[in-house]
Amino acid sequence: MVLALAAGPAIGGSSASSGGPSILFAGGVTKKSTLASAEVFEPSGSFVATGAMHTARVGHTATELQNGRALVAGGADEMFGAGRKIFASAEIYNPSKKRFSNTSAMLEARTGHTATLLANGKVLIACGDDGTSSLTDSELYDPATATFTETGAMSIGRDECTATLLANGKVLIAGGFQLLPDFSGSVLDTAEIYDPESGLFSLTGTMTSAREFHTATLLPDGRVLITGGGDNNGNGADTAELYDPTTGQFSPAGKMTTSRFAHFAAALGDGDVLVAGGIDNRGASLKSAEVFVASSGKFVKVAAMPRDRFMVGASVLTSTKILVAGGYTQCPSSTASFCEKPVSTALIFDHKSDTFRSISSMTSPRGTFASASLGGGHFGGGHGGGSGGHQ
Repeated sequence: MVLALAAGPAIGGSSASSGGPSILFAGGVTKKSTLASAEVFEPSGSFVATGAMHTARVGHTATELQNGRALVAGGADEMFGAGRKIFASAEIYNPSKKRFSNTSAMLEARTGHTATLLANGKVLIACGDDGTSSLTDSELYDPATATFTETGAMSIGRDECTATLLANGKVLIAGGFQLLPDFSGSVLDTAEIYDPESGLFSLTGTMTSAREFHTATLLPDGRVLITGGGDNNGNGADTAELYDPTTGQFSPAGKMTTSRFAHFAAALGDGDVLVAGGIDNRGASLKSAEVFVASSGKFVKVAAMPRDRFMVGASVLTSTKILVAGGYTQCPSSTASFCEKPVSTALIFDHKSDTFRSISSMTSPRGTFASASLGGGHFGGGHGGGSGGHQ
């Protein structure tokens, strides 16, 4: 996971109004404990503790429903370990009551999956693994009946993939890691399309590179920008590509200013995309940031974050402001080859100045959490609130 650098420090300690929706942050890990706690980022610019989940979770998803509530599904009781428990259970967060309630369980226990709100109000649960192998089966949550039902199966089991709702209502599933029962596996370059009308998946064009821990961001013109990610050799990519739904093909989209995986990406109102943080080819955690400029199709370095950060939650607040919260920073010193430390700090990126400013911190250090808008926010980056890595 890495970040790059740019110019100028962030402004410290502000909690001025940020505008935009409220954002729910639920679960994750703090130090070595898995969290059941949750908190909400308010438009006033501060984080406020809210009711706890019934189950402490990591590697789960959180998805805003059309009724303003949020669905939290799956995950595990710890990030790694042969004896960890993978969950099928799910919960609903009610922002007016500030509390979670249990809902029907998924058909399959899974972690490292995706959850996508469809135009019909249902939520597509896809990808992920059950602790031993990647899953091909997918399912739909229907808020009207509060139940999960089976839908089409993918052609390839994968976790740590990305899922992007396209302008035509279909969902692009791209890349990820195929975990096999013997705990071997490979990073994937394949992609599939889910059609809500038929309930089926079909293979689409192949990516230019195999990727996991990459990002996929919908652009205003309907194309999807894929950035970075790790390959089968454990190296982070500096390449990017574009998926065109009209042709069903991927094409190269130039190079970022640095290699990065486990980074975040978020769409801005003018079509540009903020890309920041992550880990580079040297295994160093990054604080650098860059912007994909839609008009030129090139990546341009911008001011860095105050410090390195990866596996971060990034939420669109307005057309020019992005909230960056939690995640991990690399431990300052450790005997381990790589050490990750959950953080509570938060930032707002302002596209008008292309700089980050620090705001009030979260109520708890929180990494590998799940996050969801509670009022129309849009999320960039594949890992802001989802999975915590395959074994």
